Amino acid sequence: MAIIVKNLDQPDEAFSDGDAGASGYTVAGDSMVFRSVLQPGWSWDEYVKPQTDGDESCQMVHREYVISGRIRYLTDEGDEVVAGPGDHLWIGPGHRAWVAGDEPFVSIDFEIGEPDEDEDEDEGDATDG
Repeated sequence: MAIIVKNLDQPDEAFSDGDAGASGYTVAGDSMVFRSVLQPGWSWDEYVKPQTDGDESCQMVHREYVISGRIRYLTDEGDEVVAGPGDHLWIGPGHRAWVAGDEPFVSIDFEIGEPDEDEDEDEGDATDG
């Protein structure tokens, strides 16, 4: 049996929205875990939309667990939710998001599927920390 251990403090890849937010992910086996830390004032419209191919909303599916802070989601259909600590969400394609309140928003997103072909599953082991 193989054991792969990764740590989000040492992500496989990291992204930054300057002072507004940072995120990174690790891949272990057939799963990816993505952590985001978004500051008050962060919005999908301002920081992500300009990087898309003209999408008016996020087209990704999110399986998210909120650690701290609050976030507001608005779907293309007009459904709205504000999520906070302890909330587990499934968010389908066609949504926008804003940090709600004056506290940083921290979440974990889970993805399951085959890792990229070039991912080396031997990068981590049970002694990594």
